[in-house]
Amino acid sequence: MGTENEEELYKRQQMDERLRVEEQTRKQQEALAKFREEEAARKAAEDAAKKVNMVADPESAVANWPDDGFQAAAPGRLDGVKGALGIGAAGDVAFARDLLNSGQAPLGGVAQPEPTADGAKESAAGSRAAKPALGLG
Repeated sequence: MGTENEEELYKRQQMDERLRVEEQTRKQQEALAKFREEEAARKAAEDAAKKVNMVADPESAVANWPDDGFQAAAPGRLDGVKGALGIGAAGDVAFARDLLNSGQAPLGGVAQPEPTADGAKESAAGSRAAKPALGLG
């Protein structure tokens, strides 16, 4: 063991080292906090820039095109009645729905003639299968 002076010097060196490490740790924590704040601000700025690029400018609502800001009104009870009676736009929609759901081939489609039992083909002007007009049957 050393003298009292050497022991006191050693204790002071240890205390100085501890204080130096604490100060260095505090500076590192401050720098890390500052970095995190700057990173959060940078990310917020990037998010704001992305949002600006992703959102379209609002359009003025004009009546010349259906997609220029006008939304179709929700169908009401009166539209159902009009559709059932075939009146107006609701009737047109009901008619188109009936055509699409009928399962009938379009009127412009040409049916292939079926061969007869003796192998001869029937003329195109021959008998036609009876189908309801416009697929409403």
